[in-house]
Amino acid sequence: MIVFKLTVENLSGLGGRMGTESTSIDKVKLFSTVNGAKKYAEKDYGDKIEWKDRKKYITSGDLRYVMYEICKESVIDV
Repeated sequence: MIVFKLTVENLSGLGGRMGTESTSIDKVKLFSTVNGAKKYAEKDYGDKIEWKDRKKYITSGDLRYVMYEICKESVIDV
């Protein structure tokens, strides 16, 4: 079974002093469609996102304090 994994990365730790910068994963959610993942991300962000297609994933790019990535995953249905 194919699902779409949305990863929400918190970028608010970037831009600090050298050596103290970090990011963290805020959320990971699974969706049955890529459009479902995009709609969730845009609602979470509070605005429309201009998505960029990469070879293995779709990304919002750096939105100042957050970044969204969607990738296709295969899971075993039990």
